Amino acid sequence: MTNSIKLFLISILFLGSTHLTAIPRFGIKEGSCNTCHVNPTGGGLRNDYASLIISTDELPLRKTSSLIELDDPGQLTDHIRIGADLRAQLLSDDEETIMFPMQADLYANIDMNGLLDIYVEQEALLGIMEYWSNVFIPFINAFVKVGKMRPNYGLGIDDHTSFIRGGNITRTHGLLKEGLPFSPIRPTVNSAELGFFGANYLLTGSISNAFLSGESSELAFLGLPDNRTIVLRGEYSIKSGHINGLIGGSYLAEEETFIRGIFGGLSKDSFTYTGEVDLVTGWSGDFTGLASFSEIAWVPRQGIHLLLKYDFFDENIELINNSLSRLSLGLEVFPFNFMEFKVQVRKTELAGKGMFPTELLFQTHFWF
Repeated sequence: MTNSIKLFLISILFLGSTHLTAIPRFGIKEGSCNTCHVNPTGGGLRNDYASLIISTDELPLRKTSSLIELDDPGQLTDHIRIGADLRAQLLSDDEETIMFPMQADLYANIDMNGLLDIYVEQEALLGIMEYWSNVFIPFINAFVKVGKMRPNYGLGIDDHTSFIRGGNITRTHGLLKEGLPFSPIRPTVNSAELGFFGANYLLTGSISNAFLSGESSELAFLGLPDNRTIVLRGEYSIKSGHINGLIGGSYLAEEETFIRGIFGGLSKDSFTYTGEVDLVTGWSGDFTGLASFSEIAWVPRQGIHLLLKYDFFDENIELINNSLSRLSLGLEVFPFNFMEFKVQVRKTELAGKGMFPTELLFQTHFWF
């Protein structure tokens, strides 16, 4: 294997080959992530509201959005919708500058009159598939999802280099683990999920094959009883005047590993705050670690988003000099209803060791 191929593969792993889940700050403003996605727990393929209202009217720059318009090209028929997310990224620091593809996800969904969904997602760069069927039970405001998917935990942000998701996968800084286990390179697993929803709440619980260990049994759909993953999650949205808010909590258990956390955010006019804090036991040794995420987003004008983000990961909260912190400043520009450009500058510090070189990221994102 040549050095260039090795560098390409390492780069994909480091940056997560971003499996798009959701952008929580949009969910806070809209009430929930499922407002814009066909998945009742958010993420992946966007629905007609996201395509016709958010992407067309509320997201792109006003001066350029009318030059090129895509009027929901993913809606093939009344019951069939397709979509895609395509991303490429340039990464530069003091040592090297590289550019590579980081996401090529293809989606398809069949909707049976709002009562049954059949969903397929192909993560082409990783060769991973997600597929499930979802049955809505309207008289009790519930749904049941069964298929191959990842657990619904926490905010589900789209940046998997954040420590509350996958964190540092290959370019590590000396710790045993440098992020939680929600990396896009971790395969989907057989799962069954039950959810209850209302105008301002969503409660879900799931059971699956061992997601963390990746030791899925072929003896049964959900594997062996003593090697399963249990996930519980709840969120509640509030609205008061010009202020929108979201608060929630999550819990994951698999054998001797436990993750529990709280998340939420507030949005008023052009400002949005989003945050999450998680405690994890048994993931990076027999002790408890902590991961956190905080982001302030400002939209000075439609189509331009300024972001200030702080990520933190402490491998063992009982020790010092074993924590990572990262401060990021970013700019996102949406010239059209199918295109995004992202620029981000970030600095990472390891407690007791000092700062690492400044990283510059430039990303292009196309979707429909």
